[in-house]
Amino acid sequence: AMAALVHRLVRWSLSQAPPPAEAYSAAWFQEKALIFTVFGITGTTSVFCVRPLLSRVGIEGSLYEGPWSYRLGSFLLVSPAYTVLLVSIGTLAGRHAYFGRLSAKMLGRFGPA
Repeated sequence: AMAALVHRLVRWSLSQAPPPAEAYSAAWFQEKALIFTVFGITGTTSVFCVRPLLSRVGIEGSLYEGPWSYRLGSFLLVSPAYTVLLVSIGTLAGRHAYFGRLSAKMLGRFGPA
């Protein structure tokens, strides 16, 4: 029973997104709301996960007040964590293809061109 449930979840989350809805229709607004929700959950989760890591290595602060080591460490850790979480949470939301392409684009900007 559990294996069947996991199989259904994987099949559903890796399926193609529905075709684009007509702009400003109810389906269009639902799709945009889903995408914005995934972005919101991902941003919050990535910062929530990275802050304890910085504290563990003795770097305390904020992006606004500093120190620069906190700002740099936060940027270097949040960026890759965000892309991984974006694919994961996007997959759970059933939009693996969309968020996978977006994350690949984001990671490509950090690597050599």
